[in-house]
Amino acid sequence: MPEAEITYAMVIEYLEENWTANEINSFLNRTDEVISFISRNPKQYLYSKKKEVYRAVVTKQISLYYRIKVKEIELLVFWDSRQNPAKLKV
Repeated sequence: MPEAEITYAMVIEYLEENWTANEINSFLNRTDEVISFISRNPKQYLYSKKKEVYRAVVTKQISLYYRIKVKEIELLVFWDSRQNPAKLKV
């Protein structure tokens, strides 16, 4: 299973344990919106030359890292910005 799917599921699980259905739906809707923006204009978000990836902020706490390939956009990981950035492996 791709890392993005695993980390997405982890975010949902955390929200289910700690927040209401309203917050979960808000996160799901915002994620869909960001992925739609990425698919229409993948270069609009912050690019890291060092890691050769883009970062789209989904919420204040969660960012989505992705890479543009020749014929596809690869979603890499949903990252909690409160974590140590040195642990981010993309």
